[in-house]
Amino acid sequence: MKKKYKKKKRETLPKILIKSFSVAIALCLIFAYGFWEYQDQEALNQASNSIEDNVSCVQSWVNRTEAKNSSRDTMSELSSYLTKYVYFDIMFEDEFSKNGGPQIVSRYSEDNHAVAAIVDKDNNIVASNLLTLQVFISFGKDAPDNGTYICPEKDNIPEVQQLYNDHRELAKEETFNSWVEMKLESAYVNKKDHTFIPHKGSMKLKKYDYDNVPENSEPGYEILRTKEIDITIDDDNYELLELDSLSSKNYPVCTMFNLWGEEQDVLERFYNDCKYSEDGGSFGGYSGDGEEGWCVERSFPIYINKEQYCVFLRYTVKHTTPEFMKFYWKYVILFSIAVLSIAALYCWRKNVVNKAKYAMDDYQRDLTNHLAHDIKTPLMAIGGYAENIMEVELTEDEKKQYLSAILDNIKFTDSIINKTLFLNSLEGGSEIKYEKISVETVVKDAIKKYEPILEEKGIKFTVEGNTEIKADKTSFENIIENLISNAVKYTAENGSIKASCERKKLIITNTVKEKVDVKDLKKPFGRGEKSRSNLGGSGLGLSIAERAAALNGFKLNISCTNTEFSAEIRY
Repeated sequence: MKKKYKKKKRETLPKILIKSFSVAIALCLIFAYGFWEYQDQEALNQASNSIEDNVSCVQSWVNRTEAKNSSRDTMSELSSYLTKYVYFDIMFEDEFSKNGGPQIVSRYSEDNHAVAAIVDKDNNIVASNLLTLQVFISFGKDAPDNGTYICPEKDNIPEVQQLYNDHRELAKEETFNSWVEMKLESAYVNKKDHTFIPHKGSMKLKKYDYDNVPENSEPGYEILRTKEIDITIDDDNYELLELDSLSSKNYPVCTMFNLWGEEQDVLERFYNDCKYSEDGGSFGGYSGDGEEGWCVERSFPIYINKEQYCVFLRYTVKHTTPEFMKFYWKYVILFSIAVLSIAALYCWRKNVVNKAKYAMDDYQRDLTNHLAHDIKTPLMAIGGYAENIMEVELTEDEKKQYLSAILDNIKFTDSIINKTLFLNSLEGGSEIKYEKISVETVVKDAIKKYEPILEEKGIKFTVEGNTEIKADKTSFENIIENLISNAVKYTAENGSIKASCERKKLIITNTVKEKVDVKDLKKPFGRGEKSRSNLGGSGLGLSIAERAAALNGFKLNISCTNTEFSAEIRY
C-alpha cells in the first residue's frame, strides 16, 4: 500500500521559540543540577583533603613538641596548635572574578566549621580548638621563653571579655575582601605558664579596594572601623613588656596576634560525638538531622607522653550560605544567559532562513500558477480558432484572419515564457559586466519603437537631464525597456510621459486616470486593479525591472497618485 503524501507543515516563529527555548531551559536545569553536585563534591573533597593533612601534621607536631622537653604543658600547646591550624578553608576558583574567590572561612560563615578535639580513655576533652586570643613572642634567638602565649576569655577580666566581644562584632563584617587586623604594642606576660593579657593595641576592620587597582600593582585598602585596646591590671605574676613587630631587631617582638579557633557553642555540639576509640575511622554524610549540612569526620589514635588518646576532626559544610550561593547563582545565571542568547540567535536565524525559503516557495508557486493561468487563455483562443478552421466553411480572408489571430496568440505565449525564463535567470544571479552608460541615450533609444503609439494616442514624451552610471548594459536596457513599456501602456490618451535623469536617480512618470494600488505591482503577473488588467500585458515588466535593478545594486521604487504614476531607479 502506497504511503499517502502528507504536506509538511511550516515552522512558525512561535513553534521555533517553543522548541528552542524548551531545549535551552532543559540545558540550564541540567547545568544547575550538575553544578550544584560539583560544588557539593568539591567542598567535601577539599574538606577531606584538609582533614588528611591535619592527621599527619598533628602526630608530627606532638613528636616534635615532646622532643623539645618544653616546660609548657603539652595539652596547652596542642590546643594552641589546633586553634591555628584546624580551620575551615574552602576555595572555589572564580574565573570571572579578579579576586579569585570566594574563600569561605568559619569566621564569617556561621554554618561552616572546622572543629578538633583530643579525647582521653575516660572520654574527657583534654584539648580542642576553642576560640583563643594568641600571640607569638620572641625574646631573642633560641631564647627558652620563645613561643605562643594565650589569653583565655574565661579569666574573669571584664576588659578581656570585652576585647573578645569587640572582635566578634568586627568579625561579623568580614568578607572575602575585608579582614580584622590586630596590632599589639604592649602586653602583660607570664612566661611561666605562657599566658598574656593585652595592654595597648588596636583592632581595625580593613577592606581591599579591588576596583581601583593600577596595572601590576597590589590593591590598596581602607579602614572601615577601629577598636582600641587599653587594658590595665595589677598582678605580680605578669610582667608589662613593650612589644615590637617581628621585623624589628629590638626584642621582645611579636607576631600572629589574633583570635583563633571555634566558638564554645559550636564545640559543645561537637563534643557529644567525641568518644574514645582505639581504631579510629572516618565518616561522610549529613551531620545531625541534616539541617547543618554535610560533614566529613575523621578520628585516629595518637600517643602523648606514651599515653594513647583519640583525635577527632570534623568539617561541617553547608553551601546554602550566602557566600556559596552567590558563587553558585553567578555561574548558573551566566550559563543560562549564554544558552538563552544562543537559543534566541538560533531562533532569529532559523526564522530568517525559513522566511526566505517560504518566500521562494510562494514565489515559485505563484509564478507557476500565474504562468499556467496566463498561458491558458491564449491556448484556448488558439484551440478555438483551430477548431473553426477545421470544422467551419470559411472564406480565404476568414482563414487568414483566424491564422493571424493564432500567430498573435502564439507570439504572446512565447513572450510570456521568454520573460518568465528571463525573470528566473535574474533570480539565479546572472553574470554582469559593468561599463559606463549614458542614461539619456538608453531612454531615448527605448522610446523610439513606441513613437507610432505615442503619436496615435497623442502622448507627449520628454527627457530632462543626463548622467552617466556604471552598470551592466544589457540588464539596464531591460530595466528601461520595461519601465517605458509600462508607462506607454497605462498612459491615457493625450497624456504625458517624462523621464528625469538625475545624478543619483532616474524618475519616469506618466499621467493616469485614477490612483492605482502599487502594493503588489512588482510581484510576477501582478497587474493591480481591473482597469490595468484589461489593458493586456504579461504582468512581468515591473517584476523584471526590479530584479534587474537589484542585480546592478540599484533599487526600484514605484508610487501612484490620482493623476500620476512614478517609477524611480536609485543608483
